[in-house]
Amino acid sequence: MEENKETANKETFISKLGRFASESAISVSKYIIGKLITSAILGIIAFLVFKLLGINLAWLLALILGLTNIVPVFGGWVGMILCALIVVFFSPIFIVYTTLTALLLQLLEQFVLLPLIVGKAVDLKPLLVICVLIIGSLVFGFWGVLLAIPIAAVIKIGYTIFLKKEKSPDKTEKNQ
Repeated sequence: MEENKETANKETFISKLGRFASESAISVSKYIIGKLITSAILGIIAFLVFKLLGINLAWLLALILGLTNIVPVFGGWVGMILCALIVVFFSPIFIVYTTLTALLLQLLEQFVLLPLIVGKAVDLKPLLVICVLIIGSLVFGFWGVLLAIPIAAVIKIGYTIFLKKEKSPDKTEKNQ
């Protein structure tokens, strides 16, 4: 009898482990897709703003901002610097507009798009996404920022599968 119970516990652990691996892979994939979506949105907004401002190389600058933005936090800053360097050679008068636009888009991405889109994709609250990014950057620098959200999502999945106690129907009936 006890041997059957032990075998059942091993099977449930193995099935939980499989579920954990599967949900973790899905969550990381959703993070990458969410990050690509936010970068695309940022690139499109940048293109529209640069075009409205009359900047000649709007498509190139928007492409640079969108592509560099794939790297969390630091990518936007690198994109802003690259755009400023390009604009200085072609239209120096637009350097302030370009830098200001890139900065505002970086803030929009960090405090609105990333928490909402990526946070929803990996099932994390927007405030938690911001906190995880800050802690990741403070503790592990660049790699902490890059991996903070996927690691937080995997930790949440692990907690939900292995540690969180499921509510039994008896307790919910008594509370009503």
